Amino acid sequence: MGVGGAGMRGLAHLLADGGYRVSGCDRSGPPDAPELVDRGVELMGGHDPAHVRGTDLVVHTAAVPDDHAELRAARDAGVTVMGRARATGAVVNGRRLAGITGTHGKTTTTAMAALACEAGGLDPTALVGGRVPAWDAYARTGGDPAVVEADEYDRSFLELDPDLAVVTSLEPEHLESYGDVSDLEDAFTEFAARASGRDGVLYCADDEGAARVAGASGDAVSYGTDPTASYHVEERRRGGVRRCALFAPEGRVETVLPAPGEHNLLNAAAALATALRLGAEPERLNGSLEDFTGVDRRLQLLADRGGVAVVDDYAHHPTEVRAALSSLRDRYPDRRLVAVFQPHLFSRTRDFAGEFAGALTGADRAVVLPVYPAREDPIPGVDSGLITASADGGGLELGEPEDVTDGSWIDDLTGAATVVVYMGAGDVTELAHAAARSLRARTGGGP
Repeated sequence: MGVGGAGMRGLAHLLADGGYRVSGCDRSGPPDAPELVDRGVELMGGHDPAHVRGTDLVVHTAAVPDDHAELRAARDAGVTVMGRARATGAVVNGRRLAGITGTHGKTTTTAMAALACEAGGLDPTALVGGRVPAWDAYARTGGDPAVVEADEYDRSFLELDPDLAVVTSLEPEHLESYGDVSDLEDAFTEFAARASGRDGVLYCADDEGAARVAGASGDAVSYGTDPTASYHVEERRRGGVRRCALFAPEGRVETVLPAPGEHNLLNAAAALATALRLGAEPERLNGSLEDFTGVDRRLQLLADRGGVAVVDDYAHHPTEVRAALSSLRDRYPDRRLVAVFQPHLFSRTRDFAGEFAGALTGADRAVVLPVYPAREDPIPGVDSGLITASADGGGLELGEPEDVTDGSWIDDLTGAATVVVYMGAGDVTELAHAAARSLRARTGGGP
């Protein structure tokens, strides 16, 4: 249930490749998932208790409430019901498992790490919370090791038993699932401690939260830009080409790094260090990330026509918004930067309104859309106006989805060389794709 979701698609992929007969449904209709269709997965639109007939197991996304009619029908029929996190653990626990977690960067780092493992002579099983273009899928079927994105939401990562725990960052987030920041940090520490005495903890020395978790777990090594890090990374530029040089106990590794931004330099360091600790051959890692163009919805370029670039990004935390805008400034230094931001969750909007306002001032123009509620009910007094009202000196504007996709919006953007980025964890991605279609139609069609 919820097979169109990023985590669910990869899980369905691995189960189908494992010989199971898999079906899936999604509230918004049958997803466009050719990698699942090719594996014989039956895809259905909408929800219906009849979907559970003839099944042995129902796996559901965390967005499905426990009293959902399909789940009730499954339980009444004696069918086992399992959340995505537990099902993921059932698939990957028992392998040599690298669990990659963090408030930011875990999706990109997991994809990079799996690709580095491939290049380094390993045959990883991988599960990523986004489509990896190299596989045209959200997962890779292999053997050992398993390289898996470990999601902290709702303590999901505590269903995993990692041999190597990778912690990219830790900031206040998902506080609707935790009592407070201390509770969140305790969960990270518990996750990391499971790797003690095995492959241990690999943590980002540049991040205070990750360093605290590592300090509490003991058996830990660091990566980062600090020269004292066990895996020290440096950025090198040659002829305008960005390169990543990692100085590791196993040897030096260097690769071109197309992905922009300081955060992606750290993601690459984590990925290469993960591959090395899992047994990849250092000399085979040279150049291993040079073809990495990113994961879908992570600064994904959808169209660039007539002086206007349309970018889709998953940023839904103030730190991520700030990093995304900084990376786009670096990639497009001579263009006006326009941000379209869809807040995700009422609780996150309430907790970080001021921080979102500050981050969005990194754009030349920022439009804030209505809150995407996801799994939450509205909170009285909480809406997108909290963000725009928190901006010092104003500068942020409220908007509606129809305002940021049509032809007149595109015509307005073409007045100067522009990059417009659509950001958020909700359905703002649909607006980004609609804007890209409008741009192509306005500039003569084509890709």
